[in-house]
Amino acid sequence: MRTTLIALALLTTTLSTTLVVASSHAALAPQDDTLKPVAMRADLAIASVTVYRGRAAVTRSGAPTLAQGLYELRVGPLPLATDLDSVQARLGGTAKLLDVKTETVILAAPSSDNPRVREALANVDESREKLTDIARRTANNAALQKTIDSIAAKVASDASRDMGTTLDPEKLRGQLVFIESERERLTEVAQLLAKEKKDVEGELAAREHALAAAGGAPPIERFALVSIAVPESAATPISVTYLVSNAAWQPSYTVRGDPDKGALTLEFDAIVRQATGEDWTDVELMLSTAQPTNAANPRVVDPAYIDLYQPQPTGSVSAMSENMPGSPREMSMDMPAPASAPMAGGGKYGKNAAVIAGFAADAQVGGEGAAVEYRLPRAFSAKSDANAERKTRVANIDAKPTFTLVAQPLVDADVFLRARFRNESGYLLLPGAARMYLGADSIGRANIAETAVGSEVELWFGKEPRVTAKREMLTKVNSESGVFSKAKGIDRGYRIELTNTLARAVDVEVWDRVPVSRNAQAKIELKDVTPALAIDDKYTKDAKPQGLLKWTLTVPARAEGKDAKSVAIAWKTRLTWPEGMIMSGDVD
Repeated sequence: MRTTLIALALLTTTLSTTLVVASSHAALAPQDDTLKPVAMRADLAIASVTVYRGRAAVTRSGAPTLAQGLYELRVGPLPLATDLDSVQARLGGTAKLLDVKTETVILAAPSSDNPRVREALANVDESREKLTDIARRTANNAALQKTIDSIAAKVASDASRDMGTTLDPEKLRGQLVFIESERERLTEVAQLLAKEKKDVEGELAAREHALAAAGGAPPIERFALVSIAVPESAATPISVTYLVSNAAWQPSYTVRGDPDKGALTLEFDAIVRQATGEDWTDVELMLSTAQPTNAANPRVVDPAYIDLYQPQPTGSVSAMSENMPGSPREMSMDMPAPASAPMAGGGKYGKNAAVIAGFAADAQVGGEGAAVEYRLPRAFSAKSDANAERKTRVANIDAKPTFTLVAQPLVDADVFLRARFRNESGYLLLPGAARMYLGADSIGRANIAETAVGSEVELWFGKEPRVTAKREMLTKVNSESGVFSKAKGIDRGYRIELTNTLARAVDVEVWDRVPVSRNAQAKIELKDVTPALAIDDKYTKDAKPQGLLKWTLTVPARAEGKDAKSVAIAWKTRLTWPEGMIMSGDVD
């Protein structure tokens, strides 16, 4: 037995010595400092900007040379208008992205040398002290309410115990009256405190606004913190992209038409405004029609269900209430089934990925997607200024127009010049204002509608006073017919004269109308039309059934030294309806 104890003691001593030695070696082992991230500032310049209709995606880029190790790169400061949820980073080379987060730093309190700032600061402090006092009184009031609840519970317990023995009804009544009055008082105090808090919060907001207006608001700075792993020393390309508000662009057009040469040029410009808080200097500019949001997925169509129920006998109130609108039974009947479509983006960074997806794709002009992007071939600069706008050229579009004069002498004595052309430029034309020029003459403004590639554009260049159209009604004869069933009728004859004083022939499109009957007993007859009406598909399918008349004809040029010759259009109409009925809507 003694030998065993000695052996155990020796074994214990040996193990202890071994553990001490091992611990000593562990303490002396060198630490791997590369496993600790190195915090450093990364000065990345603004390299490219994608401007949307109301915001912009700004990308800062650089390629700092980094040794092997872990880094937390501090990029910024970012503008105050930055959407922090949108901040994303990309790396090139062999470096790996570990994490992206943002940080808001409140700088030192503003100087109080200015009397106006000192007064505003004092007012803000006063309002904050009021809120602190209100919070204290609210807590005390809540504690008193709990005390009253405890007293009420004690009174109820004592009354139950003494019921039928030593219970004093008058004493119990007095206790209940006290409890009720205290509850009413404390509830009223709580309501007054809530109202006072709301008023003081409004006062504080106004005073903080006054402090900011006085230049005393504490400034803040925002940064993007990008954690990366660099496996080997090298230049590491890095870019940080974020969405920022207070930036927008809109299209602006200048249209120059030359009917004599049959030419039309459309100058497509972009007006860019930005007050983001940072200047854009020699950046690559993209103009996008997309609207970046935090969700790229559409709403889903839920299934709808119908059901039948047997009406209950009249007088059964409970049965009627079960089937009234909004009752639990009907609500369960109308409850849509759960949507099965998955949401786009998941996990911690799902919504951020959806924000970036639109502007991270390759730029395409006139693509099949819902949005297009115009990448300018030149560097662009714009200082942050809410009162300034910059115009930059997107494209010069040379079109192949068809110029046509349009006459509608029924409603307008003037003849107008119209140009139509197909958008074969490869650019989606966005809605915007256009300044119109005919030759070197400015003739006003027009609006260009959204026009996809391959679609037709219609533009108006104002009046052409050298071509005239005159309309007149030549005849109007009222008549009656029939013996047993009499009918009334009106016969009319019309004429339009077109005169061209230009030295070249012009194509003219002439419009008029004939009434359309909505009653089978009222009949309209169009006859003796010269020249014949137009026969193009668009007219015959759309306008002709509505009673609109269209002619397309060429009016010859005026011969030199001679008077212009007129070209005439003529037609007749006959309107009949039963006697005894009143005609409405008839016009000459």
